[in-house]
Amino acid sequence: MQEDVDYYRIGTIARLTGLSVERLRAWERRYEFVPAHREGKTRYYSQEQLDRLQKIKRLVDAGHAISSLVDLSDQHLDARLVSRTTSTTPLALRAGIVGPNLVVMEQTLATPSRLSVAARWTNMANFLDDDLATAGSLDVIVAQVTVLTPETVHSIRKKTGKTPLVFLYQYATATQLDSVQNEGVPVLKFPANWTEIETACASVAQTTMLSAGPVDAVFSDEELIAIGASDKQESGLPRYLVDAILQLNNLSEFALDCADQERIDGSSEQGALAEKVHTEVTRARAQLELALQLLVNSERQRATSH
Repeated sequence: MQEDVDYYRIGTIARLTGLSVERLRAWERRYEFVPAHREGKTRYYSQEQLDRLQKIKRLVDAGHAISSLVDLSDQHLDARLVSRTTSTTPLALRAGIVGPNLVVMEQTLATPSRLSVAARWTNMANFLDDDLATAGSLDVIVAQVTVLTPETVHSIRKKTGKTPLVFLYQYATATQLDSVQNEGVPVLKFPANWTEIETACASVAQTTMLSAGPVDAVFSDEELIAIGASDKQESGLPRYLVDAILQLNNLSEFALDCADQERIDGSSEQGALAEKVHTEVTRARAQLELALQLLVNSERQRATSH
């Protein structure tokens, strides 16, 4: 078969949708998203499948689980996309970042950040030499340090005043780590991913990135299941949090399905109400995810300090 306007090889589909070939093959195995035609080992997708995959990619990037999308009709996908674009965007925290790795990480993000980076310092020397005229307008500052010591924390705190801080560190003894954490300063072990940084910023700023609309999930279902399965705490607290988050994920998706169906049936008022329920449930879930992230980070730090 020759590739034409109606059929596309898997490599072309990957290029046009932004989905990797490996991911497309995984979806075929797990969710039976089967190409329209095959010749030997060559997969061909139809124009209709391309359109559908582009919609799914937009929703996956917005935080929807692929498992909740693959069985939806095109009509429901369209309704969900409309719902997403008409929802108010969550308010972002105004952040300052200090350190070369943080600056590079922020500038190479593949997805939109829930932090609005308003100030950047490429190294600690530049940060400490700055008059920090912008610091007062920031909700949080994330500082990358090589060695985490109480003295370093105190000197940076003296410079930033009341602006909340999050530290990304490379080395620290158990005593140094305990001393800093006992002061209530959030710390992350380098390398940390951007989602972990966003979560730490939200917790320390005592404000919310959840206030205006639905919030994307921090953990995938697979990550939640792995955390619950590996929980060795006697209290079982991580496992109980995972169970609660998974339940709220299900409820959130159900509310969104109700909103989609109400809009399709022509009831915009009931659709908007179900959408609000979805928003509130995602906000509740996000708060539980913040709590789970604290437990996960604490466990990682304990493991690396011993």
